[in-house]
Amino acid sequence: MSARVAVAVAIVLVPLLGYPLATLAGGSPQFPSRDDCSRLARADDSNFAVVYGRLASREAAQALLDQVLGIGFTGAELEPDDCGHWKVFYDPIESLDQGNGLVEQARAAGFDARVEVEN
Repeated sequence: MSARVAVAVAIVLVPLLGYPLATLAGGSPQFPSRDDCSRLARADDSNFAVVYGRLASREAAQALLDQVLGIGFTGAELEPDDCGHWKVFYDPIESLDQGNGLVEQARAAGFDARVEVEN
């Protein structure tokens, strides 16, 4: 077998064999959760945002944004997050107390909102 063929075979076989072996060694693949892509705000943080939800599809996130805006939570926006989800949020929040007040109102309206630290 020539060196070229050996390199081509290695390029194909290493990922084909490596991924299953790595998966078996480390368990099944894990996908990021909402907590992996965000951090709940604490009193000593700054740069707060109220996040109404993180959704996998843009369409679902747009539907959530439409509901949030339709109820009267003006200023909410939609953007992709660092984990490949779509985030529906309101920013800027001046303090954790202000954010917690908005979260209470959002939860009373049926949304799973929380105050997070903006990246």
